[in-house]
Amino acid sequence: MIDIHCHILPMLDDGASDWSEALAMARLAVSSGVTAMVATPHFQGDTQGLEIMPKLLSRYEKLVQLLARQQIPLKLFPGAEILCTPETVSMAKQHMLPTLGNSNYLLTEFFFDESEEFITSTLLELANCGYRPIVAHPERYEAVQHSPELIEQLFFQDTVIQLDKGSLMGNFGSEVQESALWILQNGLAHIIASDAHGMHHRTTDMIDLRQFLLENCPPRYVEVLLVNNPARVLTNKEMFPTA
Repeated sequence: MIDIHCHILPMLDDGASDWSEALAMARLAVSSGVTAMVATPHFQGDTQGLEIMPKLLSRYEKLVQLLARQQIPLKLFPGAEILCTPETVSMAKQHMLPTLGNSNYLLTEFFFDESEEFITSTLLELANCGYRPIVAHPERYEAVQHSPELIEQLFFQDTVIQLDKGSLMGNFGSEVQESALWILQNGLAHIIASDAHGMHHRTTDMIDLRQFLLENCPPRYVEVLLVNNPARVLTNKEMFPTA
């Protein structure tokens, strides 16, 4: 499996608290079948966000070295989870936004109460700037919960839909879970990721998720969600068709 959304870099956001926890998260991911991961700390989508870039890259490089030293077989890629603001598109036009694994894929998130209009227009403009936007955990957005057909609109405008493991497992409440299941059952998800933040809650363990998916989806769809499409992000290729 390949996990494209994980807050494993320590002391940057609400993810890993220190290097020890980051390494423990990596070991747990590997033990559950994850072979590659993108480190995606929170990144404010405005010029203030650029201030953390040197620290982000330094922490990424150090963790790569520690994984090798500890002989943990996890391939780590750089990235970020970008909170979209009114400034984000202007930054995109100047190619100032960090992508996943140096691809054209951009992992985006929005405030949970963001308007449908801002979400759709921002994602479309990011695509027009040459990025391939991935919308993180749309099932957690009020606009999607109120109007699930918004996902169909985003899907058919070539936005990549990434569900959170915790959403499907019911960790964010029944309304989020119902939205995630609707997206999954209608074949509108491209990727599922851990969105892990630590070792105690929202972890990097993917075993229960994979078993849940195998019990509820065709095996081919499970491979597309957990292996094939995440791999295509890192090789900068188009998404596979979903179920």
